Amino acid sequence: MGRKLRLTESELYKVIKRIVEQTEDEYYRISPEDYLDMMQYASYNGNVFRKMKKYGGKPLYITGDLDLSNLPVKDIGPIGYVDGRLDISRTKVSDIGNLRSKSYISDYGSPRERIREKQELLGRRAEMDSKRENDEWNFQNHDEEGLKAMALLEWLEGEGKIKVLSDEEKEELKELTQQLEELNTRYDDEDRDGDPDENVEILNQIEEVQERIDDLTGDVGDIYDMYPTNYTHYGLTQFEVLVDGFKGEEYTVGTEEEMDEAALQYAKNYIDDVGADGFNESFIEDYLDVDAIVNMAEEDYEFQIRDYPDSYFNESDFELTYEQEQRIEQLESQIEDLEQQKLELDSDDENYYDYEEDLDNQIETLQEELDGIEVETEPTDDMIENKVDELVRDVRRDPLDYLKNYGLPIKEYIDEDALAQGLVDSDGWGVMNGYDGNYDSIDVAGETYYIMRIN
Repeated sequence: MGRKLRLTESELYKVIKRIVEQTEDEYYRISPEDYLDMMQYASYNGNVFRKMKKYGGKPLYITGDLDLSNLPVKDIGPIGYVDGRLDISRTKVSDIGNLRSKSYISDYGSPRERIREKQELLGRRAEMDSKRENDEWNFQNHDEEGLKAMALLEWLEGEGKIKVLSDEEKEELKELTQQLEELNTRYDDEDRDGDPDENVEILNQIEEVQERIDDLTGDVGDIYDMYPTNYTHYGLTQFEVLVDGFKGEEYTVGTEEEMDEAALQYAKNYIDDVGADGFNESFIEDYLDVDAIVNMAEEDYEFQIRDYPDSYFNESDFELTYEQEQRIEQLESQIEDLEQQKLELDSDDENYYDYEEDLDNQIETLQEELDGIEVETEPTDDMIENKVDELVRDVRRDPLDYLKNYGLPIKEYIDEDALAQGLVDSDGWGVMNGYDGNYDSIDVAGETYYIMRIN
């Protein structure tokens, strides 16, 4: 334990001065810091708050989280309310009275934890004793919870973890208990002479009867020692066993349908918690919503190609239009005809040179037009559509690669219901058992029940 801190008188005065007393309130309000300072001054004895007139005998109202863990505290003083969390873990505190807390109270490793657990166990046993007296889980009643408790009891018995008395053993135990009571009464009888030999004989009988009782009752349990908790394990009925030696152990019992539903619920919760990062890529690929990814990619590529065609096409991708090809063919034919006419001119004709010049001019005009025909570098709708189809085919072949390349959240494109079912199909019901991943089955009243130890 660390060194105790001591406050000087001036420091103590400052602490008390910082405390604002609200006389109209039923509580005396104090901050966690000021409470701890005062506890240090009093060597962690909370009784100081009862003795000092400053606090007027009122219960304390701690105005925030109060952490006393690992401190040498036995008495926390007259705390009535903590406006936050109270932590008395690994302290010597055994009693907190009627203290209430806005948040939870942590008492791990303290005497208070042991006392609380014992009280809770007694309360559970009293609750189950009431069921036992009323025979609520009589086999003939076919109570669903009772049948599950019977399944767990029979399974524990089969595993050698618990002993169930037969009707004959129950009757024997009843007789032995009565016999032991009579022997003790006889031994304590003051009217008896107290012959030493007789005393020894009675004590030997008492010892013999007690040994048989111990043999019968060791690790003994019945259906009413299977305590159904107030919470479930992904919808499965959960039990604690109220027999010595089972502290901390918890079991679930469910039908095949309930196990399927519970495992699926576990898988969905797991996906919500860890997302796509919790799975191998090879596993998750089978559960991507490919159509949604392809539709998104198609819209994106359509936009990108129209706005930035140079990023998707080069010169070799462009061709002459049909109209351009037709015009080229027409111009080349006209030029060829004019060239033929030049060859057929009569050089002796007095107008020969005029005709030749006229033909040359026509040819030159047509050639200029022919030379001016160039490939259009603006993609056509057909080119854009073909390019989009080409890229989308790649996405459909490897949708995960597309999502990763564009930094898109994979989880948003997973068919989570299918992935959850796939996880259950792959790993089985044991996926929801964090204790050892196992489960077992047992038949009761024509129904197969599946049992897991989860703690």
